[in-house]
Amino acid sequence: MDDLLRELKPLGSFRTITKGGNVLFQGEIPRHVMIVRSGIIRAYTITSGGEERTVSLHGDGDILPLTWALGITNNSLFYFEAVTDCRVFLVPKSAFNDFLRSDPERIGGMLRHTATLYTSLLLRITGLEQSRAAEKIGFTLYYLLFTRGKEVKPGIFKIDVRLSHSLFGSLVGLTRESTAKNMKILRDRGIIDYASFTYTVDKAKLEAFLGEDGFRDLSV
Repeated sequence: MDDLLRELKPLGSFRTITKGGNVLFQGEIPRHVMIVRSGIIRAYTITSGGEERTVSLHGDGDILPLTWALGITNNSLFYFEAVTDCRVFLVPKSAFNDFLRSDPERIGGMLRHTATLYTSLLLRITGLEQSRAAEKIGFTLYYLLFTRGKEVKPGIFKIDVRLSHSLFGSLVGLTRESTAKNMKILRDRGIIDYASFTYTVDKAKLEAFLGEDGFRDLSV
């Protein structure tokens, strides 16, 4: 990512987006490829009933909107909004793609980036398929640990996102009250701890709770 920014810096510019600011509208044709440098941006949709549904969360190093940047779609598939104050780097789409095509290693890096994103979203889908609220939350924590987790001591990860219970609930389709209740269940079991909307996760205990031995081979 540093290599990408160093090469593209003369061709782009930085932009600051304040908390709650719109980044992109659904259906909008972006003017630039955006590379997140700090802060959290959420992708979301709006149901026919007017309710917002959070699709994914994006932070440092993420490219938005990725499908448009790579020429897969002609516009933004989702709404994007700043969850916190954010700083993004803007670069023309043509310059971004020329940069990738100029070196096979850069294409390989993008492949690894998309593979990580693909795997994390499979974990997110698995969470949405669960019938029990605690397991929905558990798999969603694993998704966040995989994408935004930082190991602060052996086996203990801090999720580098400030998440209110309301925002977390929107990720899993639960009310704030149900989210808070089931978060407490996980905390009482020693799986997670949280304070000031910041979460730490015991990875081994979370895996044991989810009963998914195969996840233990995932590199986070």
